[in-house]
Amino acid sequence: MLYQFVYHVFAPLMVLPFFRLFNRLEVTGLDHVPATGAAVVIANHISSWDAALLYGLIRRKSYFMAKQELFDIPVLGFILARICAFPVKRDTVDRAALRKASQVLDEGNLLVIFPEGHRSKSGELLPFKPGAALFAHRSKAVVVPVLFDNTRNAFPKSIGQKVKIVFGQSLDLTAYYSVKADSALLHEMTETFKQGIARLAPENNGGIATAEEAG
Repeated sequence: MLYQFVYHVFAPLMVLPFFRLFNRLEVTGLDHVPATGAAVVIANHISSWDAALLYGLIRRKSYFMAKQELFDIPVLGFILARICAFPVKRDTVDRAALRKASQVLDEGNLLVIFPEGHRSKSGELLPFKPGAALFAHRSKAVVVPVLFDNTRNAFPKSIGQKVKIVFGQSLDLTAYYSVKADSALLHEMTETFKQGIARLAPENNGGIATAEEAG
């Protein structure tokens, strides 16, 4: 019941109109998300609104991987566990999360991951964790990059600033999927994922600064 409320009412009928009214929300490329089959949506993470916006925009059942700390918060953890989110312990090999993510994709569902692992306060792309690459390689899933632009400056911080969400074309991962995965391959895939998101940014001819470049 709670998932149905979030999916059918809260996200599409409350969050999205709110952003369109106060922050001139602009969404492009949503049709790149496949309607069926195993898929991984990877996105940068700059606001606590990001997940709710994806819930409202993606019109198929979506499973979200979220940091364990959120599930430890009373009430919030209860809610997350009932809206198709599941926890992952950061900075360690969380086998339970690995099994759950693999199950989601093996059953032909859609998995949403923020590969940075936490929000970027500066808006720059932080280093990506390799989990998304591992899940994608195991399942041979379609991978769709998503860029959030300016959600960190959305209401209540500002009114009138445009917020953009760009869904890119699925990444060509054929060369990776045809060989066995090892740490080097997963690292290369992870960099491909990061660049796939970076290319969606409008500034600098499609470039977006990363924490490494900015430093």
